[in-house]
Amino acid sequence: MYLYRMEVTCDQGNLVVITAAENEEGAFKAVDEHVERHFLAMPDIQEVTMLEKKRMVSGTAYVIETGQES
Repeated sequence: MYLYRMEVTCDQGNLVVITAAENEEGAFKAVDEHVERHFLAMPDIQEVTMLEKKRMVSGTAYVIETGQES
């Protein structure tokens, strides 16, 4: 099992989706499903990019910068 950090570009803006999947195909499918559930209407997705892939073990994590200043 792997943990994927994906970036979605759609008509609602840019999204970061973190998902667990057995393979890359499963990760892309999961991203579509989660984006669809997040919005009331399915947004127009222009691009989905895999940014990182990590084998899942205890403690696996991603740090996501929000661009906000302290």
